[in-house]
Amino acid sequence: MTLDSRSVLEEWIAAKANSVRFFSYGSNMNEKKFRLDMKNKIGLVNKTTVTLTGFKRTLSNDSEKHGAAFSIRASPGDKVEGICHDIPIELLEVFLRKEGVLKKGAPSYRLIKVSIPDQKEPILTLCGLNPVSLDELSLSKAKQALNYAKESIKGAECNDVEHSDMVEMKKELKDIIRTKRSTQDNR
Repeated sequence: MTLDSRSVLEEWIAAKANSVRFFSYGSNMNEKKFRLDMKNKIGLVNKTTVTLTGFKRTLSNDSEKHGAAFSIRASPGDKVEGICHDIPIELLEVFLRKEGVLKKGAPSYRLIKVSIPDQKEPILTLCGLNPVSLDELSLSKAKQALNYAKESIKGAECNDVEHSDMVEMKKELKDIIRTKRSTQDNR
C-alpha cells in the first residue's frame, strides 16, 4: 500500500467506530457485482446518490482484471455523480484488496479524502495509479474494458446516477475494438 494511502486509512479508521463512508463512481455502483466481489458478505449499505465536484471520471486506469477501469482525476469545474455507501470496518480490508489498494508491488488505486455536499464530513474514495490511454489497449483488453464499462453503466442506471460520460467512453471503446479488428483482418 502506498504511504499516503496507509496514513489516510489509519487516520480514518482511528476516527470511525463501525464503518467507513465511501464514494463509488464505477463498477462498485453495481449492487450485484459489488455483492459478488465482496463474497456475498455485504451489499451497498446506506447508499445515496451524490455529486463530487472538482473531479472528472475517466476510463483510464490500467487493470489486469478489466483491461481499463474507471478512475477520477482533479478537474476544476467538472463533476462526477456516484453513490456514497458504508463499508463495515471488518470488511474494509476485503474491499481494499479487491480494489488493488493493498496489492503487493504496485497498487492499482490510492485512497483519497473528498468533500461532498450533504455529507457531514469528508469521505474516502479511490484514485487510479496506473494511467492508460484507451487506444493503447490490446484488442483483448479493450473487450475486457467494454464489458467492465457495461457493468458499471448498469450500476449507474440502477442508482439513478448521471452517466452520459460513461456511455461516451463505452462508444469510444466500441470504435477502438472495431478499428483493431479491422486492422487484424487486413493483415
